[in-house]
Amino acid sequence: MEGDVPFIIEKLVNEGFLNEDRFAVAFASGKFRYKKWGRNRIVMEMRRKGLSEELIDKGLSELSQEDYGKTLDTLLQKKWVQLERKVVPDDYESSYTAKQKLIKYALQKGYEQDIIMKRMRELKLLK
Repeated sequence: MEGDVPFIIEKLVNEGFLNEDRFAVAFASGKFRYKKWGRNRIVMEMRRKGLSEELIDKGLSELSQEDYGKTLDTLLQKKWVQLERKVVPDDYESSYTAKQKLIKYALQKGYEQDIIMKRMRELKLLK
């Protein structure tokens, strides 16, 4: 039985069932769609899995720029609703703290800081 393993793996590769390209694309799009991860987080996890830079680029190339922006907007808006409850009206410090938490949240999800700031301005969360 153990002698059959290399044969089975070779057969799966030859028939396209084990395919690194397909895995890279599926991994990137799955983590983006279901976990709402940004590019930085996806790249970090793909590197952790030992994928080459070429495969990482291939996986990321499948992410739609439009969907990426819309997903980030949705994440920012939902989180802002949670944070806004704690903001004291006309209190600069509580507003500043909430905005910093929002930025930190998006960074932890793996989104790029320049894109976060741009989207926050467009959504009027930053002034």
